[in-house]
Amino acid sequence: MERQVTPMNRFSPPLIALAAVFALAGTGHADAAAAAEKQKALANPYANDAGPTKLADDVLATYPKEHQDAYRNVLLVKCQKCHTASRPLNSQFFEVPGAKDLKAANLAKFKSTQKDMFSDKNIWQVETDIWQRYVKRMMAKPGCDISESEGKAVYKFLAYDSEKRKSGKNLAAWKAHRSKLLAKFKTDFPDRYKELYGN
Repeated sequence: MERQVTPMNRFSPPLIALAAVFALAGTGHADAAAAAEKQKALANPYANDAGPTKLADDVLATYPKEHQDAYRNVLLVKCQKCHTASRPLNSQFFEVPGAKDLKAANLAKFKSTQKDMFSDKNIWQVETDIWQRYVKRMMAKPGCDISESEGKAVYKFLAYDSEKRKSGKNLAAWKAHRSKLLAKFKTDFPDRYKELYGN
């Protein structure tokens, strides 16, 4: 009796096994690439790296669930394959809030109402799309397995988190925190400090 070819038996066990080996090899390559990126990050430190690697639980609890999920499932899991979470969490990056078509106007408004935030670009680097650009650049690195939807989610989290912790009622606290990181970095890595932040 002639064997019928169905979707379930179209591939022989050896071919299925071979496909599994290639899949595992691909995973191993991605892991190795991510490990290499992490070594590069460690060899090229930023002031951010000396800050906390996690948000305080009481702070995170005030965030919308979608941002909590992006933080827990993408930033703390996938982003940390290439660098610690402290790098984005303690960054000077601040993305102007608002819809895309309003960001330029909002930036102009920020410049007139939030002058402190433009006094030192090493404390606040205020731009209209800085987190979006940063996340896209990270996603293009070898070994990054962040999907488009995950990238969008973590980008939205980072923009929201920056707005909450670096401006408004937390403006002075952020300035003190970031200034302390910069001072420590200047002491610990004077040449790298000069390279990244100037005098």
